[in-house]
Amino acid sequence: MAQVRIEHLYKRFGDVTAVGDFNIDIQEGEFISFLGPSGCGKTTTLRMVAGFERATEGNIIIDDRIVSSSDQGIFVPPEKRGVGMVFQSYAVWPHMTVAENVGYPLKIQKVPKEERQARVQEMLEMVRLGEYGDRYPNQLSGGQQQRVSLARALVMRPGLLLLDEPLSNLDAKLRESMRFEISAIQKKLGITVIYVTHDQSEAMTMSDRIVVMSMGVVQQIGTPYEIYTRPANKMVADFVGLINFIPAEQKGDRAFIKGTNFSVPYDGAPKDELQIAVRPENITMSVNGGAIAGTIEEFFYLGDSVDYRVLVGDTIIRVIEKGAELGALKIGDKVFLDMDKVMVF
Repeated sequence: MAQVRIEHLYKRFGDVTAVGDFNIDIQEGEFISFLGPSGCGKTTTLRMVAGFERATEGNIIIDDRIVSSSDQGIFVPPEKRGVGMVFQSYAVWPHMTVAENVGYPLKIQKVPKEERQARVQEMLEMVRLGEYGDRYPNQLSGGQQQRVSLARALVMRPGLLLLDEPLSNLDAKLRESMRFEISAIQKKLGITVIYVTHDQSEAMTMSDRIVVMSMGVVQQIGTPYEIYTRPANKMVADFVGLINFIPAEQKGDRAFIKGTNFSVPYDGAPKDELQIAVRPENITMSVNGGAIAGTIEEFFYLGDSVDYRVLVGDTIIRVIEKGAELGALKIGDKVFLDMDKVMVF
């Protein structure tokens, strides 16, 4: 296991700041995800931790060892940081067998052959490829090739494992199963993990804490529950999960949905464009009365739930209701909405 401390980390490419003032303390055995849209700086940050990119400013400390410091002129190359890395591409060598791929880092380190074979087999068993050692990559599925890449990163027994969108090339069902496998392996080995993804489902299901990034800047660091239920700003609320943003106006110490009498407490600074935010699952819909009247504009039957679009004034509000019986409602029906866990931005 490894501790990681990142202090005031910057990466600039000319006049462009790709990562600005990134700070975090990662504890031993933590699973941390860097989450954000493409171009937000998450992969660049990971590559600086790995040593594939030099930081413009700041410090990176792994287990009390400074591996990068602009002030002190320290830069430890990737191969001397004791870090495992799994890339988006499988990066397995087609001319080597599975066992040879996994054992290659040990061979480079001149680990004795008998020990090397034992450690390779141990890792293959862990990633459920124990019987595939003699096969070549072209005889494996995409998911199996990614397991080979994972085993190769783990065979050196690193205290810190870095993963850069490792599941993005897999189909949806395989992605879901692999995320649970990676999480289980991480817990079994007790290693520290930094995981880069743009997929909020991956980050939410796997992480102890999530770092949400946008335009090179950290927007929020917190547990999945904190990120989802108490987003720090509109960007975080919009990126993580589904959410409605509804035009509102401030009257005294309350924010009212425009054109309605529905309001929630608000004592923030006056804004030209105030919005009430509420997640679809926190809206209750009824035909028998409620706080807000609306009309069903569209709906999508999903089996275990129905995804509605309800017109309230000039605004479409998305409502997700569980229960097949609600599929009996149709476009044009009058309904009423009640809201819970409302946020104001």
